[in-house]
Amino acid sequence: MDSAYDVIHLTEDAAGESHFGAFALPLHETEFAPPARPFQVSPIMPAKAYVAIRIPAGWAGELHRSPYRQILFCMSGALKVTASDGEVRLIQAGSVWQMEDVSGQGHWSEVPTEVPFDAVIIVLDTGT
Repeated sequence: MDSAYDVIHLTEDAAGESHFGAFALPLHETEFAPPARPFQVSPIMPAKAYVAIRIPAGWAGELHRSPYRQILFCMSGALKVTASDGEVRLIQAGSVWQMEDVSGQGHWSEVPTEVPFDAVIIVLDTGT
């Protein structure tokens, strides 16, 4: 049975305003690591690098752009993200968030939980 990850998608319009959307990252049963039995796998996606991050409980950031096109996988805690258009999303354990607001107004982020926000960010494109 095929399935998908629901991905929170932050983009920007031609005027630089950031907006949330969503897309499904499809998973298909694949023989990914034979002789292991097949399991659900996404398409292979190009990537440049990755970083692991820990943002402390109570941290609040300024309005900023994403430094690169990147996708984040939250491991624990939560991050409240506000797009420049005012829409708010909560990124929490199990969430997948793709950021593409690299040249517009950006977004605000804060950790509303009493535990740190832990995540892995995979850089999709450095723009170079």
